[in-house]
Amino acid sequence: MPVRRPLLYAFAIFLVAAMAQGGDPDLLARARALVARGDALQKADRVAEAVVVYTEAAKLAASLHDPALEARARSGAGYAHYNLGSMADALDNLQTAYRLFSELGDEDRKRDALSSIAGVYADTQVAQYDRAIEYYKQLLADYERTGKEGEAGDTLFNLGTTYDSKTDFKAAELNFARAVAVYQRLNRAADVAYTRRSIGLTLMKQNRLSEAETVLDDAIRFYQREHDEGNLVLALQYRGMVRRRMGRYADALRDLQIAHDYYQKGSNLRFLERNVEELALVFAGMGDWQRAYAAAQERTSLQQKLAESRRDDVSARLRVQFDFEKKDQENVALHRENSLREAALRESRRSQQLQIAIIALTGLLAVALALLFWRQVAHTRRMRTIALTDDLTRLPNRRNILTVAGVELDAARRGDREAALIMFDIDRFKNINDTYGHNVGDEVLKLIARGCRLAVRPGDQVGRIGGEEFLVVLHGATTRSQAAEVAERLRAAVEALDMSSVAEGLRATISLGVWSGQQYDLVAAMNAADAMLYRAKESGRNRVFCV
Repeated sequence: MPVRRPLLYAFAIFLVAAMAQGGDPDLLARARALVARGDALQKADRVAEAVVVYTEAAKLAASLHDPALEARARSGAGYAHYNLGSMADALDNLQTAYRLFSELGDEDRKRDALSSIAGVYADTQVAQYDRAIEYYKQLLADYERTGKEGEAGDTLFNLGTTYDSKTDFKAAELNFARAVAVYQRLNRAADVAYTRRSIGLTLMKQNRLSEAETVLDDAIRFYQREHDEGNLVLALQYRGMVRRRMGRYADALRDLQIAHDYYQKGSNLRFLERNVEELALVFAGMGDWQRAYAAAQERTSLQQKLAESRRDDVSARLRVQFDFEKKDQENVALHRENSLREAALRESRRSQQLQIAIIALTGLLAVALALLFWRQVAHTRRMRTIALTDDLTRLPNRRNILTVAGVELDAARRGDREAALIMFDIDRFKNINDTYGHNVGDEVLKLIARGCRLAVRPGDQVGRIGGEEFLVVLHGATTRSQAAEVAERLRAAVEALDMSSVAEGLRATISLGVWSGQQYDLVAAMNAADAMLYRAKESGRNRVFCV
């Protein structure tokens, strides 16, 4: 995410508790405590747990009609969701926070929320760069109008990184230069160095390697003087990447090895994985195939650890969510239904001896049955997932999406309304496989699947029906123009995907065929959509055709 300051410190801005608007004082105190705990968990990098705590706080604040506290909780939840990669949930929470701050007339916090929203749109997973740029320009005008020069500089930096992601390098350099000028006027030397380091990366992407090395040298000297090891190491990593592209493998190896040792010591798996990828390329360039192979193996191991870490985050989030829901129910009962609580406690005491006896007699049997049941449930869920999910893209597979389409058409028939389907495939996908290899082709399929999942409406479903072909089932009554709008959004989302992490210079597009109407036969509807897809292909690809 390119956001420099507003998003990075969004949750820290709201450390002052909101005044209560009414409601149970004990519940209000609990809501405030939950927000404070969410802040602490986020600072401790326990992000999955922070999401659950913020969400509980937001629900409680909403029930107490305290919009300021709810906005604070929503803002923290949005930032935490972003760190977990849950972009849709991040946007939902940040947009709610923005609306609440607008209603409260809190202009500063409203701008911070908008900056966070722009940062989500600017992320490469979402890749809605034009919308992010629109919001950043709106913020820049506000900051310049109100004389907030520091915030204007940060927004210029954010614009630069967004244009860089969009591959509009000329605009990126212009905004970075304006940011540097602001930071120099404010004597913010650290921000000047930080921005120059980003300029170096932009120059590298344009293959202006000598200029990139010079800019990065300046940043490195600054961080050496300031003894800022973390920023120094990242600048060295960037310079190593530049030198590798210049063919200066020995120099590149020195820079990258320093970064490797630092990231390995700090267990920063994401940065270490990128570093090892570059080291493998350096060793290959030097002809040291044994070390290149070892680096490639290390990268594979790191990717597995990152995947396990993401699974652990999900597990922690589910565990904490269960605990907090249970505690919340208990606390509401304690505060609002004391008589029922006392009755339950008396009943609990009377039945305690009986419960102990039953547990003692049936304990071993219960444990055995529970274990068998758990294994059966897990096996059933696993088999169901395998049967209904495409293994590569994690989208519904052909059987699953066709079943969904049949159900949707049947519902449209019963309601005597229009239905719609979209079929699309990847343009010249065979050329991608032939040019880059099937492993790259698989990564392209994954990226497109993820981008399309973010681009469709709530309730719509995307499935893979074979090879590079996909089917989109549009939920509810959908007119021809609405279906065409969804198809165009899918096309634009795929065209904007950044695939440089898969292969340099790689781009992919899709062609789409749209059917809508009151023909409820699935085969006929798919044939109509497929015919439109064929016309899109014939007309030059990367376009939408509708029945």
